[in-house]
Amino acid sequence: MKTKARRSSFKNQKSVKSLVKALRILDALGDFPNGLGITDLSGALKAPKSTMHRLITTMESAGYVAFDAPTSRYVLGNRVARLGEQVNQQSPLLTFGAIALQQLTKECHEASHLAILQGTEIVYVSQEESKAPIRISFNTGHRAPAHCTALGKVFLSGLSDGDILKLYKNKKKLERLTPRTRTRIEQLFSEIATARREGIAFDSEEYMVGLSCIAAPIRDFSSRIVAAMGVSMFQHKLSAERKAFFKEALFRASLELSEKLGFHRATRKIAI
Repeated sequence: MKTKARRSSFKNQKSVKSLVKALRILDALGDFPNGLGITDLSGALKAPKSTMHRLITTMESAGYVAFDAPTSRYVLGNRVARLGEQVNQQSPLLTFGAIALQQLTKECHEASHLAILQGTEIVYVSQEESKAPIRISFNTGHRAPAHCTALGKVFLSGLSDGDILKLYKNKKKLERLTPRTRTRIEQLFSEIATARREGIAFDSEEYMVGLSCIAAPIRDFSSRIVAAMGVSMFQHKLSAERKAFFKEALFRASLELSEKLGFHRATRKIAI
């Protein structure tokens, strides 16, 4: 009995090691969109080619890896993409966020967006289009520089000035997308200070000529900014009265979504 138990333990340990290697293969392939060959994988994971071939063949048969014949490289399979979609569907941020965007657009009659931060860029993860004949639309996965978007400034407002300088330490000059784009970090500090104080950030034709956006932070249970919610409209539609209305609606919607993610706050007066 003891011998069998030891053998069973050994087999389980061996199986777990194989699983870890398989997961490392997925991580490696995720870092290289153009794929990797067996030799590349063997070197990256420091494992024999025979082991890599055995594991990746099994993963290919299960749909987690696909072989690209023209390049003789392996890439992530459809099953991984499906899992990603399932995770997105189950994500509280996206689940509650989609509902919040629908309500926000219904109230404001303008396009609304939800974004996360990756490096110095924002990535749009959800959107709700308006019903206007000419619409503003940024597809899921669309990327934009943080420094010239209201959504990006929301994330920067959650950092100290020192941390912002560190984030952009390798960029002496920021990308200019329109004549209104600020290309120096120091120029952003006054806006970011306002965003910290009011809980709202703006961009006025800084990312795209003719387009303005107002954004607010989405916080989790730890008060960390995990996303930004914004309303976009054409610049000529942003009167002082509508600006005040958008701010109040966005502030309310962002706080409601934050509370669904576990955020708790004291009553705060909206600056309009």
